[in-house]
Amino acid sequence: MTQVDTGPEGTARSGHRVPGDRAGPSRPRATSRGSPEGQFVADSGKALCRHLAELSDRETAAAVGLAKAEVTLAHAETAAEARRARHRGGDRTWLLRLLILLAIVAEGITAYVGMEVLVPTRSLAAGLAALAALVGAGMAAVLANRRLNRLPVPSTARSLEAVFVVVLTLLRYDSLHIQGANLVAAVGGAALAALISALGLLGIEEILVETQTFGIFLGRIRVGWKRWRCDRAATRLSMIRAQVRSAARKLEQHFVDFLLKDGVPLGEVRQRAVALRCALTSSGTAS
Repeated sequence: MTQVDTGPEGTARSGHRVPGDRAGPSRPRATSRGSPEGQFVADSGKALCRHLAELSDRETAAAVGLAKAEVTLAHAETAAEARRARHRGGDRTWLLRLLILLAIVAEGITAYVGMEVLVPTRSLAAGLAALAALVGAGMAAVLANRRLNRLPVPSTARSLEAVFVVVLTLLRYDSLHIQGANLVAAVGGAALAALISALGLLGIEEILVETQTFGIFLGRIRVGWKRWRCDRAATRLSMIRAQVRSAARKLEQHFVDFLLKDGVPLGEVRQRAVALRCALTSSGTAS
């Protein structure tokens, strides 16, 4: 038997709970449905939220790619500008230097005309003609280098260049005369060959002075390639951001419909929808 102490007001106090003494039947706990945002994200808006999250990840990756492309472009432009600042010659394209090969070939062909009859074999004539063409091109390159270094070209160098052209002209005349050409044809052929030789040497010199180096040309190509990649990354990021905005508007509209069906007051619907959109987008400002 359990003893019960009675207080001043007659309330019962006991150190032990009476087995049969209960206040009444326990009430069943109400199941919590959670917030409307949680219900929407976990139920009807799950696919939209997942799609928006994937687009946000792609947006972040595209932004990182654009930042890297911009840094790479800046480095390429800096290197190209530094190389151009050290350049001593003109700013014409390096592709003009391909004409130097044409000038050397023309010089070699006209020199072969002068060597063909003077040596016993054609192979020797071809070798001497190639050597003469290379010597002429080398002489023009030396003179061009002095001009690039802002050094005066000695008159002896110009005289030596003139002697080179005259000697080859005489050899061509003699070769044409030996081959049976009359005086007019021999003189005319030798004069034409001399003109080609002189223009070739002067052309090589001017091209070397007025054009860029291969390094500058390659740097420009690299800058153009980096700029194209940067523009492509920017375009890709813009497209992804447009997709993010579209998905965010779609998600917001679906959530508005969800809240209205759930009986949420109209004044709170827009605020809740905007808050959910800002929470699920990376920028929080998609509109």
